[in-house]
Amino acid sequence: MFMKAEKVIDVEPVGQVILVRNERSRYFRLRVKPNGHAHVSMPVLASESKAIEFVKSKTDWIQEQQQKLKTGLTVFGQDSAFRTKFHQLKIVKVKQAKVSNLIGNGIIQINIPEKYDHQHPSIQQFIRRTLTEVMRYEAKAYLPFRLKELADKHQFQFEKVFVKHVKSRWGSCSHTNNINLNVHLMRLPEPLIDYVILHELAHTKEKNHSKSFWDLLELVCPGSKKLDKELKNYHVDVF
Repeated sequence: MFMKAEKVIDVEPVGQVILVRNERSRYFRLRVKPNGHAHVSMPVLASESKAIEFVKSKTDWIQEQQQKLKTGLTVFGQDSAFRTKFHQLKIVKVKQAKVSNLIGNGIIQINIPEKYDHQHPSIQQFIRRTLTEVMRYEAKAYLPFRLKELADKHQFQFEKVFVKHVKSRWGSCSHTNNINLNVHLMRLPEPLIDYVILHELAHTKEKNHSKSFWDLLELVCPGSKKLDKELKNYHVDVF
């Protein structure tokens, strides 16, 4: 007895899987749809248990594709226009044997051997690590200076400043008025960098997001609501 031509089942840990019997299929074919669901095209006479076994054998690959869809990570290539506050990314193909980087004069140059595919996960990880280290260097040089500049201008007082690589927030202000700022601020447009800094400085006087907080923030950062909405177009540690 055959199951329906199309059937949706749950397979842990990948979630919903769509099984489709296809008269033209001679073997199992797998893809991950934009909604993150695995889609299996299978021969008409193949059993459901064999389809499930096939899906489970591909769990790692399916989860990798689902993660890419979830995070929206950029695949860096020679046409990438990525830049930090002080550097521009440049990817070049070279005849050398190893992947390397060269940083200076406002350029982050990634050298990729001609025989390698730039989309390979290990190369993408190398590029992302390099960019993060450059942003860390820039952030430690720039953010404390800009924080003090804006605090003096608007008469805010803070205790210490910490520049960190975290995955959850652009910035934070402790109950003792220590300011934490994320190295990933260095890939935001300058108005958004200032917005985050002023947002945290406003918390030195207003510890919650009450109307008083937003009124204060608007006073020192006109258009703050619009900037807050624009900031949501960016994701911490996802680029």
